[in-house]
Amino acid sequence: MSWLDFQAIGLAGTLTAFVVASAMVWLAGDRLARYSQAIADRTRLGQAFIGTSLLGIAGSLPEMSLASVAAALGNVELAVNSLLGGIAITMIVVAITDLAVGEEPLSIDVQHPVVLLQGALVIVMLTVAAAGITAGDRLLPGVGVAGAWTTALLVLYVLCLVLVSRLQRYHPWTPDAPPAPQDGGVQSEKLQPADAEAGDGGPGLGRVVWLTALATGAVLAAGTVLAFSAHALAEQTGLGAGFVGLLFGGVATSLPELSATISSVRLKQYETAFYDAFGTNLSSVVLLLLVDVLYVGGPILSEVGRFSIFAVLLGTALTGIYLAGLVARPRRPLWRMGIDSVTVLVTSAVGFVILYHLM
Repeated sequence: MSWLDFQAIGLAGTLTAFVVASAMVWLAGDRLARYSQAIADRTRLGQAFIGTSLLGIAGSLPEMSLASVAAALGNVELAVNSLLGGIAITMIVVAITDLAVGEEPLSIDVQHPVVLLQGALVIVMLTVAAAGITAGDRLLPGVGVAGAWTTALLVLYVLCLVLVSRLQRYHPWTPDAPPAPQDGGVQSEKLQPADAEAGDGGPGLGRVVWLTALATGAVLAAGTVLAFSAHALAEQTGLGAGFVGLLFGGVATSLPELSATISSVRLKQYETAFYDAFGTNLSSVVLLLLVDVLYVGGPILSEVGRFSIFAVLLGTALTGIYLAGLVARPRRPLWRMGIDSVTVLVTSAVGFVILYHLM
């Protein structure tokens, strides 16, 4: 399929394809959340590591498809901003999850400090990306297919996985026990043996891995459709590749995180929501290296400007807000959300207005 096919069917047809692909991404993301819990239980790798690696990578597949196709087509703004825009959108996803559950602020139920490590590492990765955009990038000597800054992101990502894997084994603090569910609140949906995802009486590890692969393939296929349709939408709407990549691409490709985090919270796996969100953002940043390799026009970080820098800063600010919330742990909800979630929504709204004027 070529993006010209979407141009031929017009704006209505392109939007329809975009919505259908988004729905597929949503459903597959819900399955991935359940399968990842089963894999974490059966392999004892730990939910933090699974959330950072498996869920993070799988959740980033739509971004990878969109960014890869855009880079191969030479649309560097769409490629880069779909990845960077996904950072802020993923934080908004956590806020929406907080609102959807509505029982108590989401951040007060996080018990392991490895979540704070993940958030801090996201900020470090984003800082490196911003530095590469500001200073300009050059092809790595002796390799010639990727920039030095994007290669550094890969090294940092591997280090992140090692640190998360090690810290999740320890419990440096003991937080207050999370309050019991109130009457009428969301009840924990225990996975029974009949549930094919995680119960002890469910399928074996091999079958769960196979189901995970199928769900991942669905996310990848739908993400490819999103990529071509988003590329066409940039032309058909006249909004430009930068804003379409940030908004349309960022929202649609973040649907796996939204469905996965809501599923995790409804199963009372509060930490998994943050594992998934921060893990996905780590994966999204490191995917800049893949885009750099596929783009033939030179180092991608040297091809983008202040729009992308502001997108990085917005993602950094939203991540920092949630880190503050995880430390302060405010118990009093505001509009059925934590104060940190409300702050994230307000900040992101202001940020998107500024980004629109930066086009």
